[in-house]
Amino acid sequence: MPQENSGSFIEIKNISKIFGNTSKEALDAITKQHISKQVALEEYNSVIGVSDVSFNINPGEIFCVMGLSGSGKSTLVRHINRLLEPTMGQILIDGQDVMALKKKELQDFRNKKIGMVFQNFALMPHRSVIDNIAMPLEIRGINKNKRYGKANEILNIVELQGWGNKYAHELSGGMQQRVGLARALAADPEILL
Repeated sequence: MPQENSGSFIEIKNISKIFGNTSKEALDAITKQHISKQVALEEYNSVIGVSDVSFNINPGEIFCVMGLSGSGKSTLVRHINRLLEPTMGQILIDGQDVMALKKKELQDFRNKKIGMVFQNFALMPHRSVIDNIAMPLEIRGINKNKRYGKANEILNIVELQGWGNKYAHELSGGMQQRVGLARALAADPEILL
């Protein structure tokens, strides 16, 4: 059941991700005493991935998460579509409590609302560029003509016309990145991570 919406499209409330020991004693020390990463590791065998992060993103807003290597940026972003489960906190998207979604509901939610470009692009090496781009539409059950029409349209947007029959290993890193972006855009998601 949707909750009262604050006007924000995405609401992240007090998200924390602790790897390793998540006993009450460790969580209290981390969240209430705000111990350092080093102390958490040494005294509790806990690794703090994300600690008490909250933010809101409005519809149409471009929101950038910046930080040093190892600061938890990717860990945080992966919570939005629940690729990682938070140790504590709440995630609301368009008023819907993402944490309350069951497995099938979560899968449908991801397929319809969220596109994601992974750091390593996660291209399927056995699929051509055009097949990689069309993949989210294939998963949705879109017929072949429509999905390849859309994939070709997106291929032009990312300026890779003529590369559709190539494979990931035949592309530069930047080109692979554009294929990953094209695949995420092909599904026309409401949210692009």
